Amino acid sequence: MNRITLEGKLLFATVIVAFLTLILTASALIPTYASYRSTQGNLLAVERFRQVLEAASRISAERGPANDIMAIEPGSSAPATQRLTVFRRITDLSLDALDEPPHVGLSSSLSDLKTALAETRAQLVRARAAVDRVAATPLAERQPGDVQNAIGEMIGVIETFQHVVDWHVAAFTGGHSELTAPFLTGRMISDMREYGGRAASQIMGPIATRQPLRDSHITDASRTIGRLMELRRLMQGQKIVSDHDALSARLMKDIDTIFFGSGLELVKKLIAQGKISGDYSVSAVELTHDFVPTLQPLERLRAVFLDDVVKRYRSQHGAASYRLAVIGVVTACALAVLFALFRSIRLHMLNPLLTARRQIIALADGNPMGDLEAISKAPEMRSLFEALELLRGKLDERADYEARLKMQAEKDGLTGVWNRRALEGFGNAPGEGGEDVCLMLVDIDHFKAVNDTYGHLTGDTVLIEIASLLQGAMRTTDIVARYGGEEFAVLVSTSDLAASLDFAEELRRRIEAHVIRDAETGIDLSVTVSIGVASGTCGAGGWRQLIAAADEALYCAKKKGRNRSCVFGDEADRDIVENALVPFRARRSASL
Repeated sequence: MNRITLEGKLLFATVIVAFLTLILTASALIPTYASYRSTQGNLLAVERFRQVLEAASRISAERGPANDIMAIEPGSSAPATQRLTVFRRITDLSLDALDEPPHVGLSSSLSDLKTALAETRAQLVRARAAVDRVAATPLAERQPGDVQNAIGEMIGVIETFQHVVDWHVAAFTGGHSELTAPFLTGRMISDMREYGGRAASQIMGPIATRQPLRDSHITDASRTIGRLMELRRLMQGQKIVSDHDALSARLMKDIDTIFFGSGLELVKKLIAQGKISGDYSVSAVELTHDFVPTLQPLERLRAVFLDDVVKRYRSQHGAASYRLAVIGVVTACALAVLFALFRSIRLHMLNPLLTARRQIIALADGNPMGDLEAISKAPEMRSLFEALELLRGKLDERADYEARLKMQAEKDGLTGVWNRRALEGFGNAPGEGGEDVCLMLVDIDHFKAVNDTYGHLTGDTVLIEIASLLQGAMRTTDIVARYGGEEFAVLVSTSDLAASLDFAEELRRRIEAHVIRDAETGIDLSVTVSIGVASGTCGAGGWRQLIAAADEALYCAKKKGRNRSCVFGDEADRDIVENALVPFRARRSASL
């Protein structure tokens, strides 16, 4: 009873001292933490806004290859088509990066952001469809209005995306007035890049079809040039990069010399030519190739400005983090000293080490813990370390044993790849939507003949070799499992069915070309495989359907003569599957 009373008093005294220590440090800790949170929010905000402006730039940049593809004969330039595909992919990735909500306190509704992004994607789909229609029309049959309409649709994408930009400006500057200036400056630089590209796009249709400019073309281009000149006037004399007057001046000089001096003058020259006739000094493709490089100073200005802003706020956040860490360490040290003092007294007076020894040993042996008598300090220390070592050893043994059991339960004993049970576990892993994947079912052709001709030991060698070939071709994210007797499953972490079919063909050819040597018998033989490929989702909702789809594709590959790959959903293969699938499905369902 005296021990309990003494321990309670000691604990109470320690808590009081700790509380007083916290009060002394709170006056510095609380405002420092508030500064830390504020600078962290500002840093996350400017990093997110940089993503938004980069997405705007990617959308604008897509107009360049789109203009090129609408200025040439359909299918006449594979590099131009590939370049447009790459730019579209970059645009999509930049928009996808904005789907994740900003990790910072907001003053605007996230539903408005989602709506703006959805509208941007919808407009992008329409614009790309308009570009593709024009690109598919023979050059002689293209009308300037169709070309300019497609360009207008592409410009409409960036106009729609401005709602996304406006949302971020309002959301981040609503409660953080210090962000207003860098956000508005960044948007102004981004607008200059957009209007710079737009000036050439607005006269691209007539140039591509060698027609004179209409009044609407001249009006739109002139209005855009006017906006550019106004933005130029607003930015002159500004310090774009903080504490770097020389760099700011050099960037603006490059813009004046390269963009306004060369690029915009080229546009003005073509406008003057288009007012007279359709006899332009450059083609649409040449205009793109000559004009786009003049936009690079605008791109560089945007990148340098945003990098500088992020660097500035990162430095502020780093300083706030350092101050918070120092105060936190001081507070922690004070509390640690108090705790160490309390613990030291408690150890010497209440004999907790002996209690800890018996508890740890009881825990290791699985026995109940009991009361212990107090002994001297030295035996307590020795007993504690002995108990800890014993516990560690037993836990290590248990971990090794559980790992061996798990390996035995999930690995195929012959080939060393995952077994069917493990594959089912991967496929039926719980989750809300399920991961998009492609599944290949690989079946060794005429494997029974191998067993009948050469014996089951040679058949085992074949299975081991095929498993090794499959495993060696996989990425770290892919899964190979033995699905049945001579059947393997390959789970590829991609939803790209075409790429998976190419991969399946690569595997099939590699296996067909591989010579398997049985070291025991000296027999050399080659085998082929049939592969069924399907795409779908993992999880309880889609795994069984994915297995069934891959199974049907495998059946089709066998029905068409084996040693081939078939993909589920191919219309040419569907009749083959449907004509003989009823008994096959019944047999496969029984195995599942």
